[in-house]
Amino acid sequence: MSEKKELSLFKQDIINCTEHIRKTKALKISFYVNFVYVIFTILSFFLIPLVMPIENTLVANDFRIFYQSAQTISNNPELLYSLPDYNMPFRYLPLFSLFFIPYTLIPYEIAFTIHTIILGVVQTASFYLVYIISTRFYKIKYDNKVKSDLLFICLMAPLQVPMILIGQISHFFILFILLVILLMENVRVKRYNIKYEQVFIGLLLGFSISLKPFAILLIPFLVKMVITIKNEKIKIHFNNGLKLIFGLFLSQISNFIYLILYPNILQDFLGINTSTQLFNYPSTSITRLISVIFDSFSIEAIVMIILIFPLYGLLYSIYLLTPNNKINYPVYFSGIILVIMIIYTDSWFLNFLIWFTVIFPGLFQFEDEITLHSSIKIQKKLKITNFIIYKISYYGILYFTLGVVIGLTIITTDPIMPFLLIILYIIIIWRLIRCR
Repeated sequence: MSEKKELSLFKQDIINCTEHIRKTKALKISFYVNFVYVIFTILSFFLIPLVMPIENTLVANDFRIFYQSAQTISNNPELLYSLPDYNMPFRYLPLFSLFFIPYTLIPYEIAFTIHTIILGVVQTASFYLVYIISTRFYKIKYDNKVKSDLLFICLMAPLQVPMILIGQISHFFILFILLVILLMENVRVKRYNIKYEQVFIGLLLGFSISLKPFAILLIPFLVKMVITIKNEKIKIHFNNGLKLIFGLFLSQISNFIYLILYPNILQDFLGINTSTQLFNYPSTSITRLISVIFDSFSIEAIVMIILIFPLYGLLYSIYLLTPNNKINYPVYFSGIILVIMIIYTDSWFLNFLIWFTVIFPGLFQFEDEITLHSSIKIQKKLKITNFIIYKISYYGILYFTLGVVIGLTIITTDPIMPFLLIILYIIIIWRLIRCR
């Protein structure tokens, strides 16, 4: 009876989200817009070859590489990271390619069509998670224009157009991370009766790492599920820790087996993720901008190492010092994505959609913080920082073209976004310190 009750509670949250969409004209329109994105991509995929080779365009560019990697892991596993046919570096863990093997069992054209439709479904599912997490765990009410506008942008962000066109997998990564956040919040609040939550958290985070290897930096943020401090006493929850480790291990079994069978590819994987650079795409990282200014791309690995310690270390230190009941996981998780966008040499504007969607469920905690202070001076500072966060979000999601155009035509990097990301990082760090 209890399980049915909890299941109906989650079902009711889904219904509430659907009702909110139905009552909001902009959100209803955005659903149609998402449908248009999918149809536009499929039509482009089939019509462009009538005019020019589709390989000369960005349509299905990333999907083609993923498809090739799945074929390679089946036929020539030792060439997973060195296949000459790749037109861009393949940088993912072996499990990623295993996920794509079912696509290779059907014709390539049908596979891309199915993949595109799935992306649309996954984006919709992610939106529902954003809504449920923000309203149920962060008590957010979409009762003003700013909140409603950003919710609208979250659903129909134009950045999805290039992501869907190239067949990216960032939508899956976003979905997994949002599920991890929902489960972690549910561990604290117990809204839903979900068995083996810690195992699922480890499993989903492990899958996320296979999709985006930098997600390994999120693992330390699970520590407060294992170690808690109350009344100056440290308590270690061994059972939770074992479940998390089991879930992580379960998600990585295929990667471990693959590396054991083909140990030489580990060097290929590390090399392609640390030294291979794409100069044809406008990077949004400060690392690439520094290398352009000093005309030395060989220093990028050193710059990344130098930057990762203070940026990641500061964020994680604040997390450790923050009481468990005040931790805003969407902000911390998105903070890691923000650090990666700042330091990783081949970081592009498309990653901004990941950052925006992940931070969204906890973003308006900053907005609501204003009402907790009686000081006019502090309220003014909070309002200014909120304004800057929103404006940078608008630029990143809607008005990213200026920096991209300059990056594609003049200096091989986006000269605008790196500085906006640094400003964003400083503001978020300041706000997190205030929330402690």
